[in-house]
Amino acid sequence: MGKQNEQKRRARVFISCGQTKNSSELETAHKIRERLEELGFEPYIAVEEQTLSGLRENIFRQLRIADYFVFVDFKRERLVPRGRTGRSTGLQHRGSLFSHQELALASYLGLPLLAFQEKGVKEDDGILRFLQANASPFKDRHLLPNVVADEVRRRAWTPHSRNELVLEREPDQHQN
Repeated sequence: MGKQNEQKRRARVFISCGQTKNSSELETAHKIRERLEELGFEPYIAVEEQTLSGLRENIFRQLRIADYFVFVDFKRERLVPRGRTGRSTGLQHRGSLFSHQELALASYLGLPLLAFQEKGVKEDDGILRFLQANASPFKDRHLLPNVVADEVRRRAWTPHSRNELVLEREPDQHQN
């Protein structure tokens, strides 16, 4: 394969994270995307779809063609869990349900995974409990894009190959 085609075939990273309005979540997602682009990847930020065809044509398709998966579990509303005595056992928050569903699909597809969970989110909730993904906790959303980039490098994710087979022929081969 020629050098020009190799540069076009960047590895695709599916970024799954909440995008609550009036929060810094979407800004953080875009900064993660920018950091991954700087590393040579082709990132996709999952957006909430409102229709079945939108899910099928966008989210599901992007998951199917992704080479890597980044899961960011932002805090949602507060939970007040109760112990057996009926007393509060501490304040926790739930995570993003939509992101957890994408995580389940990524797991089913066998995508290499990086997981990050905002401090205060109920630990090992949902599918995270079964995946044993060892989500890295974070407090400061502004630092998260660099933390993600550092972990991508540490795990030696490669931006220059995809999990697909492409057949090409030389331009002068089999000309009629």
